[in-house]
Amino acid sequence: MLKPRIITAIAIVTVMLLLVACGGGVQADMMPEESEPTPLVIQNLEPEPESEPEPESPPEGYAVSLLTGLYILEEAADRRPIAVIFNNETRALPQSGLMQADIIYEVLTEGSITRVIAIFQDFDAEMIGPVRSTRSYFTYFALDHGAIMAHHGGSVSGYNAISSRGIPNIDGMRFDGTVFWRDAERRQSRGLEHSSYTSAKNLLNIAEELGFDMTIRIDEESGEQILGLFNFFEELTAPASQNLADIVNVPFHSSNTTRFEYNPETNLYYKFVFGDPHMDAAIDSQITVTNVLIQITSMRVIDNEGRRDVTMVGSGHGYLATHGTYSRVYWERVSASEPTRWYDENGEPLTLNRGRTWISVISDEPTFEARVIESQDENNGEYEND
Repeated sequence: MLKPRIITAIAIVTVMLLLVACGGGVQADMMPEESEPTPLVIQNLEPEPESEPEPESPPEGYAVSLLTGLYILEEAADRRPIAVIFNNETRALPQSGLMQADIIYEVLTEGSITRVIAIFQDFDAEMIGPVRSTRSYFTYFALDHGAIMAHHGGSVSGYNAISSRGIPNIDGMRFDGTVFWRDAERRQSRGLEHSSYTSAKNLLNIAEELGFDMTIRIDEESGEQILGLFNFFEELTAPASQNLADIVNVPFHSSNTTRFEYNPETNLYYKFVFGDPHMDAAIDSQITVTNVLIQITSMRVIDNEGRRDVTMVGSGHGYLATHGTYSRVYWERVSASEPTRWYDENGEPLTLNRGRTWISVISDEPTFEARVIESQDENNGEYEND
């Protein structure tokens, strides 16, 4: 099992830009290896022993989602997920359907642009998109959940990865005008590549027509369902470290920093993109999540178009923000065919609060880290959202 490792001081300073306490920016006493944990105030030094409460059983006809830990209909809980690739540049905003996704990944593609890979299981959205092309490393996110991939086109390496890794897929290049449609207003005002949409009904129907196995997949060696990347707390829980994370800044690029702001009244993080609320146009609501995971890994540009190769097999560290606090986490993936395993700061399998999770995959590039540290000093610990 992967165990926490000691990292250099510069790495600690770098990742701390991600987690900024509300109203104060990054403070030195917030750093995990330098801060003292907040002491617990004990009212009763000798409490009466209490028996461990029995977990609640799902209501009749419902089951626990392995993606969110929430109760969902049994038929949805047994359904194989679909991973949809969303366009995420300014001309694509606002998107539709993201608030029905269970787990959402965000990662760089070309230049400073990110794309979003949304994992849907319990969904009925009538409009999902705009849908965009895939990349080779997007396949790892689908494989983590045994998911079918829905995309509109792809790079050569993206198509090769889908084929070599045996991922069933629904491609808008093949089903344009049937499973996918073009929004006329978006096509005229924002361009063809920002106009492709689909729906839950269309995706589920074509998956059945194509003969895809629509039941959740079982790992042959362990017998466990592939979907279950995380454990979930029975009740809302903050990390033991008690480090504040009212604001989480995610620096994908020197000119693209997104952020999440925690609302203690709802116990949710509200997402911002390009300085504005990140909206779901289908319901005219800001996107919210319960958990924010930061996965730090190596990236490199591989062609003149600025496309990247992102290391998804290996191991590394990151951070989890939930319930207004954060802690260090670790990830490990030993091969493409095995799912990513997540661990807490003690090296135990990671446990999350029940709800939607956003996973931001960012670069550990040294020059990028140095630029971020310099920016921190210039702004007295506060960061601009470029």
